[in-house]
Amino acid sequence: MENDLSVALMLWAPLGLVFFSLGLQFRKDVSAQKAGKVAGLIGLVFFGVSFITVPESPSAASSALLVSLLPSLLLMSIGLYIALFAGDIPVRRFSAKMRPIGLLMFVGGFALFESMHWINSSFLPTITWEGETNRFWMIFRPTFLLAMSSFLLAGGYVVNLVGERTNQTSSVLYLTGGLSFLLLLLSAFFDGSSTSSDEFYNAVLLAASDLLGFLAGLGLTVLAFGVAIWQFESKRPDLKKLPPPSSDQLSKAAQIVRQNLGGNEDE
Repeated sequence: MENDLSVALMLWAPLGLVFFSLGLQFRKDVSAQKAGKVAGLIGLVFFGVSFITVPESPSAASSALLVSLLPSLLLMSIGLYIALFAGDIPVRRFSAKMRPIGLLMFVGGFALFESMHWINSSFLPTITWEGETNRFWMIFRPTFLLAMSSFLLAGGYVVNLVGERTNQTSSVLYLTGGLSFLLLLLSAFFDGSSTSSDEFYNAVLLAASDLLGFLAGLGLTVLAFGVAIWQFESKRPDLKKLPPPSSDQLSKAAQIVRQNLGGNEDE
């Protein structure tokens, strides 16, 4: 009972605090948003060290994996953000000189992430827990690679289709998406440092089913929302047509236009 209480307070309560802080970000009150950010940071820190505070819990393996993934995920996310929003694009955030730096950061983070799977070294973040491969790693990595390759390739197509002056951005998306898909295939055919190709292949199938279920649920949600809006709009009474403006109204409108734009009476 005491162990269960410790796990609830040191692992699940901080994780719940993180989700609670995300909900506060949708509040209009700025002070509530700031309080949510502070609470989320505190919850994330306590959850991150839960593999030390409550190592007897099987779920503590998730926090250990989070700490191991943190350097590579930070490098990839920051680098990809810089690479996408640098250069001659309408939504530019950085100069064109920052694009190679962003790409280098992304490649470095991705290389660190992949080396955790292929290389067994004490200098790299570990993917093991209690002498075995972390079971959350077998959930996260195939899902991450599959989702990353799918969304980046689709994003590159959409950006190239609807955007202007976005050839470089779409190229970055195609390159990163293709690389992640290639690594996904290699992992399904070749053994890693602590996982077999058969195990990873089965994990990819489970990840694909999870993503398909997520997309199906998202599509059904959008469809249900659209049907609800259509039903609401169809039951509303038709708007009455307004009569044409009178001569007095036209004269007043012309006077307002002249006062703001200038012009003579005969114009």
